[in-house]
Amino acid sequence: MKNERIFYTEDISIISNDELYLERRDLNDHLARIIKSPIITVVAGAGYGKTYSIYSFLRTYETVTLWLQVSERDNLPQRFWENYAGAMGLYNRQIGQLLAGMGFPETTRQFDRFITVLQHEMIPGRHYVQVYDDFHLISQPKILRFLDRYFAASVANITIILISRKEPAINSMSFLSKGLLNQITADELRFTEREIEAYFALQNISLSPEDLRQVHHDSEGWALAVSLAAREMKTRGPEKSGYSRKLLEMDVFRSMEEDILASMSPDLRKFLIKLSLIEHWPVELLENLLPDKSVDKTIIEEMETFVSFIRYDAYLHGYRIHHLFLDFLKEKQGELTGEEIRDVYLKDAEWCIRNNLRMDAALDYERAGDYRGLIDLIKSFPRVMPDGVAAFFMEITDRLLDQAPAGTDAGDEDFAFLRYALRPRLLLGQGRLEEATEENRRSIALFETEPPSPLSSRILASCYSSLGTLKMLAVRYTGDANVAPFFEQANKYYSLYPEPWSGLVSQCCIGSYVNQAGYPAEAGVLEKVIREFIPALIPAAFFNGYLYGSDALGWVEYYYFCADMDNAESFVRQALFKSREKNQAEIENRALYYLLRISLNAGNFAGVEEALRQLEAQLNNPDFFNRYILYDIVTGWFYAQIGQTGKIASWLNNEFEESELNTMFHGFETLVKAKCSFAEKRYDATLNILNLPGGVFGLGVFILGRLEMRVLQAVTFYNMGEKKKAFEALEDAWDMAAPNHLDMPFIELGEDMRVLAGTWLAEKTGPIPRPWLETIRSKASVYAKKLSLVVEQYLARQAPEVTLSFREMEVLEGLSRGLTREEIAYDAAMSLNTVKNVISGIYAKLGAMNRADAIRIATGAGLLKT
Repeated sequence: MKNERIFYTEDISIISNDELYLERRDLNDHLARIIKSPIITVVAGAGYGKTYSIYSFLRTYETVTLWLQVSERDNLPQRFWENYAGAMGLYNRQIGQLLAGMGFPETTRQFDRFITVLQHEMIPGRHYVQVYDDFHLISQPKILRFLDRYFAASVANITIILISRKEPAINSMSFLSKGLLNQITADELRFTEREIEAYFALQNISLSPEDLRQVHHDSEGWALAVSLAAREMKTRGPEKSGYSRKLLEMDVFRSMEEDILASMSPDLRKFLIKLSLIEHWPVELLENLLPDKSVDKTIIEEMETFVSFIRYDAYLHGYRIHHLFLDFLKEKQGELTGEEIRDVYLKDAEWCIRNNLRMDAALDYERAGDYRGLIDLIKSFPRVMPDGVAAFFMEITDRLLDQAPAGTDAGDEDFAFLRYALRPRLLLGQGRLEEATEENRRSIALFETEPPSPLSSRILASCYSSLGTLKMLAVRYTGDANVAPFFEQANKYYSLYPEPWSGLVSQCCIGSYVNQAGYPAEAGVLEKVIREFIPALIPAAFFNGYLYGSDALGWVEYYYFCADMDNAESFVRQALFKSREKNQAEIENRALYYLLRISLNAGNFAGVEEALRQLEAQLNNPDFFNRYILYDIVTGWFYAQIGQTGKIASWLNNEFEESELNTMFHGFETLVKAKCSFAEKRYDATLNILNLPGGVFGLGVFILGRLEMRVLQAVTFYNMGEKKKAFEALEDAWDMAAPNHLDMPFIELGEDMRVLAGTWLAEKTGPIPRPWLETIRSKASVYAKKLSLVVEQYLARQAPEVTLSFREMEVLEGLSRGLTREEIAYDAAMSLNTVKNVISGIYAKLGAMNRADAIRIATGAGLLKT
């Protein structure tokens, strides 16, 4: 280290680098012995110096360190991920950007990509340490599941350190039994007499043997108490020699008031109270918060003298404030003016947005009462947000509106827009449809009576658009597809004072099906929805291309369900062209989904490969908000259809786990989860999934979704030996499909439908028309044959002909037995670098992404025994 000064007191070395650090040799020796462990937990109560001890050790240890300061805000998955990606970006901007773009790893695909990114970006031979400080504040189950899974992955050369006031909520017993976990407790963190003596010597304070024993006894080795005792003796000066128990007998806050805050300059006192308003203290932000550039250096220099409570953290490129001192400073916030508080929050919000911490920025805007800032932030998200994000913004909006003085909407246009336009839209996003309808109508009644103005036009355009969307969602219940008047009104008001929306808010979220027709669906209703209902949405120019291409997608969907593949394929091309023109990624995703299904029906393996390739390419589109989850769902359907269940994302095979998608999507998700269970012959699970609220009998399920699920239910019952229930479900499905000739859901079940239809024809005489069911049986049989051809080609492509050298086979067999690289190197008498190079060569030859992928492909190719 540069500018390093080392002092020795017996066997305790003290290191200083522009600050005073006590190197605790015994503790550091223990850490040095266990630092290569995959997981280390540091658990003790407040004031034991957990953070300080780990930090000072890592300063002397050659490693790349990521330090993640956790807060209660991190219990929202998206906020946690913003924080994690931002911390990663401090030492590697590229990896930070990659992680921020991929979103919270909720699905198997995302998790695998996350691990791949980590492995790809790590420098061979370097050791990496990731510290999660205040880990006890994390309680959100999805975040804990992700972290547990990440820790269990035990990525080579990465050590995870969890600093916590209580036992971390991870699978500790499993990690301990596997030798992956080492623990540091309060006992290891307590100061010994020798360490207390060394610390006081560092402060130029002499302790008599009796005083030393007394300090150790009174403090019980508690780091904060030791620090406060030293500060008290130093403050008293040499004329008052000897140790006094006075400080440790007093309340800690009162001690801080009398002995610490009183010694500060007024400028530093106010500056620190300002810092207590926020939760992070990067250098860039602190420089912006300083009151006067001429005294910047003086305030920072004075602040750094209080090293027991405030210190610079090179890993964070910012400062850390001890939590007890921070709590004390928060008690003093009443000394700040309202304008000073608002200024801090607005500057913090600006910093958060620049660093992609949008959830923190929203809280800052709330505390600053900045309606415009919150509006712009909400508009940076898609119109249909994940449920958790929508609820988060609704809570902030409601608190902000409730706290506003009476009459604010009359004098603040941003407040009025938030109250009368955006709040109803947030209600819609949460699925609170009746409340959203009522609030939109109230807003329209209020502002249509006023003379036209930019504000009233913006509010009316938004409210009519929201009412049109609500009408669209109600089609499944009412059958009334007359939404055009609402969107015509929206466009009329928008055209008076145009203000285009761009970014993610202009990205459409089409839900489970683009055709919103509900059940029952009379003859011609699906075509009517496409001709009258969908086109009315597209001219809403103020959403900058929102839903562009949905008309073509509506016809794709309709013709596919009618088994008219020529027309379906023609409209797929149109949907892809239009959606890409306006960056409507979800419409493109759904068009590729149907292209995949069309190609399977034709036995066109080249078409299947191309659709899969284009679906994967969408993962690189940062504007596609739900890209990883929808990729899992679409490819999950495909893998279930071809019987390759091992490639299905694990969360789709769990009937109790849901994605973070808005509930509008759960019908599509439910169908695919049911197909996954069916493909694995887990028929009880299939029925359980189909009976969920988003399943076959769920309230308001679209006719297309209800039909697909009911047909799947029929073959599930049959395969379980429940013939009577199977026949009832088949007859019910026919009754749904007949008015609009929706044959494809039956045909697409291939061999299962062929057998069920044959049994029904042999044993029943009605109500299903025999000619129709005979045709379905014949087409299902043809579909099954074509599907088998695609499966054969797919499996052949997955198991390429490769030749591995003797050395490569030796390493591959080691990988298949679960050996580490070090163990393989030892067994094969190779260097570790040679083993790594050989593994890279094996992956390249097999076209594998990771160990599991390589083993699967090699087994399929006959290189390994099953």
